[in-house]
Amino acid sequence: MTIIGFDISKKELVGVRTDKSATIREKMIIPNDPDSIKTFVENIKNQYPHLIVASEATADYHRSLAEHCLRHQIPFRLINPILTKQFTRATIRKKKTDLTDALIIAKLALQGEGSLLNIKSLDPLKSVNRTAFKIQRICLMLSAIYQRFNRVFPEDKDILAELAVPLPILNETVKKIRKKVDERTDKTIRQLLTSIPGIGPTIANTLIAEIGDIQRFHSGKALVAYAGLDPKVKQSGVSLKHNTKITKRGSPYLRKSVYISAYIAKRHDSELKEYFDKKIGEGKRYKEATVATARKILYRVYAVWKRGTPYIKRYPQKMLT
Repeated sequence: MTIIGFDISKKELVGVRTDKSATIREKMIIPNDPDSIKTFVENIKNQYPHLIVASEATADYHRSLAEHCLRHQIPFRLINPILTKQFTRATIRKKKTDLTDALIIAKLALQGEGSLLNIKSLDPLKSVNRTAFKIQRICLMLSAIYQRFNRVFPEDKDILAELAVPLPILNETVKKIRKKVDERTDKTIRQLLTSIPGIGPTIANTLIAEIGDIQRFHSGKALVAYAGLDPKVKQSGVSLKHNTKITKRGSPYLRKSVYISAYIAKRHDSELKEYFDKKIGEGKRYKEATVATARKILYRVYAVWKRGTPYIKRYPQKMLT
């Protein structure tokens, strides 16, 4: 087995080739442009029949490498940057260079960490949808700045007018982007997901874009872990704690969308409201109880999407009698 791990930047790919012993066999630097990457992938495909390529998730800088690997049937693992940071912190010297990062990525891939990508994973729909989220965040910041300035300097009408100019433009841009996302999203899957209380079209589109192919998850628990909503486990001697902070190792866009859906659903779904109240009664704080509710929603998402049948709302027995 040959593993090539890459630390990727906008301009170049710094990589190391290792074997099962995680020993560096070769170091490499490749320009991050399609032609150079294409030539490199074609060469390694012929040299190493049992090969895995891995890199960190780095915005879209890893996309070209991943696409070329998948076209040549080379498995590609995408590693969460949180894992590489944790690995670096665990080392004594805490040495961090592009080469050490590449080696860490190769070691993590050797351990089976990261997500195995497929062509569907690289659908640009995810990037487009995330752009809408980012612009919306800017809108919220600008709105807060406007409100703050208005409280402190309400007499400066000219500046207030200038601050107000970008908001409607950016809000309209968000609407246009989300319309594009809506047009490109699988309508059948969206219809299934919107049958779940708390999930509307916008959240459904985000779930579809962020999750991609539901078949790559063997269980609802795996989907919850992918979203980073699973609790960390801490053990010391005979003491074992599960109810700690969540791992946050997955997509923040996915987590936020499910959290919002939980906030909405617990007001309209009696089963989730009962579950949320139960968690509060157990001493959980509001956010912790909402996160627990979000996990239940993800289990519903998994079941509905996997079965291909809409969610059917269950009513308490006392309401049926």
